[in-house]
Amino acid sequence: MSFEPICFVTMVRGDHAMLEKWIAHHSKLVANRSALHVFLHGHDPALQKIAEGCSVVTLPFDPSGSSFEESRRQLFFGLAGALRGYYGHVITLDCDEFMTMDPGVGQTLAEYLSTHPFEGAALSPVGFDVVQRSSAEQDPVDFARPILGQRCFGFLDGTYSKPCIFRRQPRGGSQHSLAREKWEIDPKIFLFHFRFFDVEYSRQVNAARMALVADFDKQGSDHAIGTWGDREERFARALQSADVADCPDLSPELIEAFRASQLENYQTRGGRFMWRDCRRGPYRLPAQFEGVL
Repeated sequence: MSFEPICFVTMVRGDHAMLEKWIAHHSKLVANRSALHVFLHGHDPALQKIAEGCSVVTLPFDPSGSSFEESRRQLFFGLAGALRGYYGHVITLDCDEFMTMDPGVGQTLAEYLSTHPFEGAALSPVGFDVVQRSSAEQDPVDFARPILGQRCFGFLDGTYSKPCIFRRQPRGGSQHSLAREKWEIDPKIFLFHFRFFDVEYSRQVNAARMALVADFDKQGSDHAIGTWGDREERFARALQSADVADCPDLSPELIEAFRASQLENYQTRGGRFMWRDCRRGPYRLPAQFEGVL
């Protein structure tokens, strides 16, 4: 059977500007725009228009939030198995997560994955959580221009060094770790996370998502969303840290030290992901990433 090399999967609700950016970037990494599988969480004609040409499915939105995170996990894990019948690798990302190769490698993501086999169900990229350093980056992000270059600072983060490049369906786990699977972080593949990358934009998104979780909580929902309720506190800490720190240049040595520390923690704790010891930095991105996305 003939395979397409890679496809991408995401789910989105309400984030129009970010989905447009996500599609524009990842459509350059696939053979055809239809290899972008976009799941709309609730009916949204504007999102449908943005995603024209992609493989689009509209899912019903449950206002109670019942089993929100578990349903999403099952969907992504199931798709990893189902779509592998048609693609060499299935890559699952949030709408504010962007994957790219280290520009110095000289290969596309599809080419690299075809020549670098890995063990286990999924491979992890190096997660880099982009943060606005207000002392050096005063202007708001212009979505019509590449974000990297307008924003050059952030944190290495195990939360986003997550197993998301699938070669088979996993046996179990969560969005950020897999049960009974080897965890392998490839230092040449990067996932850039744009949650705290722009003060005003991020505050708008934070407010909307915190309000949604608060509404779920009022209804006694078992949504299991663990990172939306305290977004403002996390945001403030990230901004302050980026502003006062020295922000040394991100180097291969720093990436390797981070990678080794995350894998050691994972192994010594019996394959459990440790949220409290997964972040390093802040660092400044090398100039070679400017304009990549």
